[in-house]
Amino acid sequence: MTVQEIRETVNPMVIWMADTVIREARKAITGNTGWNDVKRSPYNLPEVEMAGQILHRMFDTYAAAIKNALLNMHEDLNGIYEFRDFNYFDEFVKSLESEISIVKLRQADWVLDRC
Repeated sequence: MTVQEIRETVNPMVIWMADTVIREARKAITGNTGWNDVKRSPYNLPEVEMAGQILHRMFDTYAAAIKNALLNMHEDLNGIYEFRDFNYFDEFVKSLESEISIVKLRQADWVLDRC
């Protein structure tokens, strides 16, 4: 699916929440959250792990591909600043496309939809 197809399919609130999670992961990856002194790989930072789990519930792909997509986003997307040329969610989907061949959304969870 393309970014446009995803935006047409998914509720805008879901896109906003995904964008927020992506920003938090990017803050951790770029070191803007105080994790500079941690001797862990950015892949294993708690924010990146959390974002991987949350985004895995939205996208039908492996958490490893999602984490790699977060790590490989444009370096200017540091989680702090907003850019007119970049949108965090759109850039994440583009980065995910480079990790896997086809980006797909998960099927809706009917139990949650009924609540």
